[in-house]
Amino acid sequence: MPLRALRARAASVLQRVARHPVMRAAAGFAALTSVVKAVAFLKEAVVASAFGVGSSMDSYLMALVVIGLPCGLLANAAQTVFVREYVRMVEVNGELAASRFLRAAMLGVLLALTALLIAWVALLPAILSVVGHGLTPGQRSLVSANVYRLIPYYYLNSINLLGYGVLQSRRAFLRAALIPIATPVFTMAVVAALGADLDMLIGALTLGTSAETALIFALMTKSQVRSTERPPQAVHRLSEFAWGTLILVPGTLSAGLSPVIEQTIASGLGQGTISALGYAAKFPATLNTLLTTAVGVTILPYFSQWLSRGYDERCRRFFIRYAAILVLLGTAIAAAAVFASEPFVRVAFQRGEFSAQNALVVTALQRAYLWQLPGTLVGAVATRFLAAQGRYRALTIGTVLMVPLTGLLQWGLSAAEGAWGLAFGASTGAALSAIVFFWLALRPAPEPAR
Repeated sequence: MPLRALRARAASVLQRVARHPVMRAAAGFAALTSVVKAVAFLKEAVVASAFGVGSSMDSYLMALVVIGLPCGLLANAAQTVFVREYVRMVEVNGELAASRFLRAAMLGVLLALTALLIAWVALLPAILSVVGHGLTPGQRSLVSANVYRLIPYYYLNSINLLGYGVLQSRRAFLRAALIPIATPVFTMAVVAALGADLDMLIGALTLGTSAETALIFALMTKSQVRSTERPPQAVHRLSEFAWGTLILVPGTLSAGLSPVIEQTIASGLGQGTISALGYAAKFPATLNTLLTTAVGVTILPYFSQWLSRGYDERCRRFFIRYAAILVLLGTAIAAAAVFASEPFVRVAFQRGEFSAQNALVVTALQRAYLWQLPGTLVGAVATRFLAAQGRYRALTIGTVLMVPLTGLLQWGLSAAEGAWGLAFGASTGAALSAIVFFWLALRPAPEPAR
């Protein structure tokens, strides 16, 4: 094919994709989310100035990871399955049945979260002996105390995940994109007013998350259809929701173990490593969350609707084109971010207890983390395509295989290169995971949901 014709064809494909409703929704969601992320980053600068890099911040960040694991274990799996089933419920059974399905799903998730939390608290000393193997007994006690203080956040964050699933299913993307601004605003205000008080930091996090919950439920209530008629029964949808969630739990468990594995390795690399990696991951995580959330949040409801209507080939073609564009976009953004990394760290963090030497260390780690962006973008759209097909087993198997492999890469590279190797191992693992999930998504024979 002549070069001119190839360019014309590529330009035509890009124009069609850019005009697609999914792309417009993702762009709008990303634009509003960028405002939220800017505020969240300002909050991180305030926290860095107050707390610096040290054992106090290490204990807080480790407690967040420990309490976040059981939350992510169940709530993330439930949210993924819920979006697919809720969209199908609206399409097939109508709005009233979808409202009833929502209430039953929310109650079931809350009961499961309580049972999981009881088991988690019972195992907490053993968990900290592994995750915090490099910490002193006093530091472990501080982590344990912080975990207990974060229990309200555990419930609120889990409820919010399912609530965001409702808003995604109803394509309320733009309104939902601004809600998460509540948490960084409350956190920043409390830290700026009260200084380096860890109890106040946890209280601000809980208060901000509560504000998110209130806003989510206000939007959900406004969007629900009210009627005195009895909605039709759809027990099979609840069964599929429960079964699909259980199938995904091993995968979300593995995914939730990823930061635990990273902190376990980091805790043996010296004091301050956990917090240095935490600061270094903020900018890459912001880019990842901004773009991958925009991709994942907007694409799953569309895929679920198209597949429920029998548009299988249409979904497949769009998925391939979308993934190719995301590879190019992610690589370009990562390269630009690496170039701007050093001045960004200095402007964002270098003040108060955060020294110039801290900035040099964090800059190197941040650059290593940034190269995960192309892989996480492609992985996000590939996993949503698998979820929309109901291929929960394939999704779980891929995750269960790739998380330990990424952990081994991080461990091996950290042994040779220290904290930098740990960060770069995360980027390498993201690229390998994207390849695996892309291949799984294109397999010709979809698996049944159960």
